[in-house]
Amino acid sequence: MRAFRTYSLEWLDSLISVTLNPERPYLERLQTADIELLAEKLPLECLQVQSELTGKIFSINKEEQVRHIVHKYHLGLTALSSMSQGYESIASFGTPPLKSLLQKIAGCLTELLDFIENRYGAFLNNEPKQKVNDKQEGAMANNPKYKIHCMLSGDQIALILRGADEAQVFKARSMNAVFKAIIPYLSTEHKENLSADSIRSKAYNPEETDREAAVAALQAIIRKIQSY
Repeated sequence: MRAFRTYSLEWLDSLISVTLNPERPYLERLQTADIELLAEKLPLECLQVQSELTGKIFSINKEEQVRHIVHKYHLGLTALSSMSQGYESIASFGTPPLKSLLQKIAGCLTELLDFIENRYGAFLNNEPKQKVNDKQEGAMANNPKYKIHCMLSGDQIALILRGADEAQVFKARSMNAVFKAIIPYLSTEHKENLSADSIRSKAYNPEETDREAAVAALQAIIRKIQSY
């Protein structure tokens, strides 16, 4: 039987906080072939972390221990996500190989956070009444009368929410939490019921036309606020 690593996020942590850290000497030494190998290993590492987390949880019986492990993984992944997002504004990551790797890292971290929140979300929540609230909010989100019709497309909404999250306009435990809290209450011209996961996935690799439309919408808001 394969033994679990003591620190399951070791490889991801090393990649993000050491190898890709602009303040360390390793980034400038990376060749295209090295970056491609790292990108190929990401999905395998993502699956391995999920497997190890599940194995650890099933190996213990005390709820408090499970809660501790889930919180530890979630906090670690959130910290790595925040760190990797901070690299996006650095010129070195604007080149195709590194930009693509950074996007794949974001996808991997989002997948892991989704995995934890969807499967073990109850252990992240200390409020017993939350499940009741979630059911009530779910019913409201599915009711058209509670929805706000947005003139932007799903892709454009995704860009604005991602930007607001990364600019820390919103304070949430993760970007995933932002989308899950807001998207169910929106509808667009072409779709009544939007999926938070589907919309969030569109926040990466945006089309130029969607980027321009999102910027134009924000500029319109700025002009309106300035007129008050």
